[in-house]
Amino acid sequence: MKRAHSAAGFTVLEMVCAVLIVTALAVIYFLMMDSYKDRRSSEVAAKVLMQSARVEEEFFAKEHRYFDAEVAGSGGETYLVTPTGEKSSVVVPSNVILSLRAVGPDKTAFVGSSFYTGGKVLHRYDSRTGKMTTASRTQDETG
Repeated sequence: MKRAHSAAGFTVLEMVCAVLIVTALAVIYFLMMDSYKDRRSSEVAAKVLMQSARVEEEFFAKEHRYFDAEVAGSGGETYLVTPTGEKSSVVVPSNVILSLRAVGPDKTAFVGSSFYTGGKVLHRYDSRTGKMTTASRTQDETG
């Protein structure tokens, strides 16, 4: 009695196709994750800028002037501090750079910017218009 051999298992071609499909999906996943991380980091930088604008407005209400500040997140808890030495509730996360500059002789306006050091987006805020804008960072700024 002879048995018929059944073709059990996968051929080499089927295995190669499966590996290629899994590899392509993995590449797409990792590219999407990098993009997600960049967007999320940029959103955090924008949030820090908006919170800092609120602190500037509160300071202006008390002191009738805005202040300059340059804060770079350094891994620990880095806070925005007013010129009076008051620590604000604004925590600047690691790899976020925040810059606030008073404008005019009386310091009655300010402009601010923030960005994630690995990101491609620069967020700007102008107190005269009350608007936040975004722009691409140039190659010089991303270094």
